[in-house]
Amino acid sequence: MAALAVRPQTAEAPFASGGHWAAPALEPTALQRHRDKPRSRTAAHSNLLRRHRARTREPPKPPSSFKKAYDEGLLPLRVCYDRLQNGRSVNGRSIGWTVPDVLQLDYDHYALLFCEGLTETQEPLGFLAAEGLSELLSEGGPAHRCASLAQRLAPPLKHALRSPNQTVAKRALQAVVQYVTCDAREKGGLGVCGRALPIESIAPAVDACRRRHTSLRFDCADVLGTLERNGGPEALRRIKRGVLAYESVL
Repeated sequence: MAALAVRPQTAEAPFASGGHWAAPALEPTALQRHRDKPRSRTAAHSNLLRRHRARTREPPKPPSSFKKAYDEGLLPLRVCYDRLQNGRSVNGRSIGWTVPDVLQLDYDHYALLFCEGLTETQEPLGFLAAEGLSELLSEGGPAHRCASLAQRLAPPLKHALRSPNQTVAKRALQAVVQYVTCDAREKGGLGVCGRALPIESIAPAVDACRRRHTSLRFDCADVLGTLERNGGPEALRRIKRGVLAYESVL
């Protein structure tokens, strides 16, 4: 008698008896393992710092005219340490001129050169540019040597005011105040530098500096007030043309 074929017993499907069937788990891929890998706080902090530096890093730029003149030894000044020059010393440093009288210099050339050097972040380039421009203006203002420089100094001043570097922006704010007050009547000048400066283009740059560097907001407000006080009777209208939210301080 032939043997009967026996059907092999198989496991009953879970859903046949009311159970829940789930697909077998798959091995995670390499990308999923990397994504789900727990990261330490140090790594997350490093990523934030890297992104912040990428946002605030200035794009590479060619050497400025000021740096070329410094490298070639063509600047009429040098850094002096541990002594006073004309009664001024900044952080133990001061500048010394290689000419007996600053008024003998070509203001059209050197004032623009120092103004372009305000954007330098390498030391002592930024220090030399800021202090050199300050002394040029303080000496040339009462001597009526600075009024004709307004249109030439405005573009580099606006560029420095919009810099992402806070130190550069602060130097530019100080330079704007020094220029508009260098020939004030109380200093023996005619008070024309503030009127000659294109306030309608400088004021928006000062406002952009305020929005970018919040720690300089009070300095920017003081600069706008100085522009209004020294810019003549039309100063308020010229400022409001670029900064609508400005309120008069007079």
